[in-house]
Amino acid sequence: MDRRQFLVGAGSILSATFLTKAQWYLEKHQSVVPLLEPKKVQEVLYFVNTGFGYELRLNTVDIDLPQMTIRETLELYHGISLPTNRALRLSEYRELYFEHGVMPKDLDKEADFDWWIDGWARTDSCVARAYRRLEHLDLFDYSSSNGKLVGGLNFIDGCHPGNDYLGVTADDALSASLLQGRLLELEENIRVELVEVV
Repeated sequence: MDRRQFLVGAGSILSATFLTKAQWYLEKHQSVVPLLEPKKVQEVLYFVNTGFGYELRLNTVDIDLPQMTIRETLELYHGISLPTNRALRLSEYRELYFEHGVMPKDLDKEADFDWWIDGWARTDSCVARAYRRLEHLDLFDYSSSNGKLVGGLNFIDGCHPGNDYLGVTADDALSASLLQGRLLELEENIRVELVEVV
C-alpha cells in the first residue's frame, strides 16, 4: 500500500482558504466544493462511502459483474487468441482441453466466476480503472516544502500476498475536495463526487 497526502498551501488551488471552504461544504452539504467542477467533464470519479472508508470508482458507482463466455474469458484474461476467420484445428482444441479443460462445444457457454474474476478485478472493474487512471498523475506536489499535509489516498496493489485487489481508498471525505482541486491544477477533466452506498 502506498499512502500519500495532499500538500495544502503549495498549489494554486490547494490553499488554506480552499481547505476551510472544503471543510465547510463537507460539514454543511456533504459534498465536494461545487465551484471546482472542470469545464468539460470527461470522466467521473466517485468517492464511495463503503462504511469502512471511501473507495474510488471510475465512471460508475456500482460494481457490476460481467457475463462472459469461455471464449471471451480466454481472450481477455488468459492471453489465448482464438481465430475468428476459420474453424479451430484439432490440435488447437486438444491444447485448449489439456491446458484449460475446455471442450469445443463449451467455448460459447457462459464462463464460471472463477475463470475471469481475478483478471477482471485487476483490469476492467471500476475500482481498478480508478487506480490506473490516477496512478501516473502527479497528485501530490511535494516540490515545495511550504504547506501542510492533509487527507490522502491509499494506492493498494494487493492488501497481502495472494490478494488481487487493485484500487484506491481514502480514510476521509475531505480528500475528495482535495483530489478535485489537484485534478483541476493538473487540467484533468475529471469530476469528483461523494456517494453514500445504502
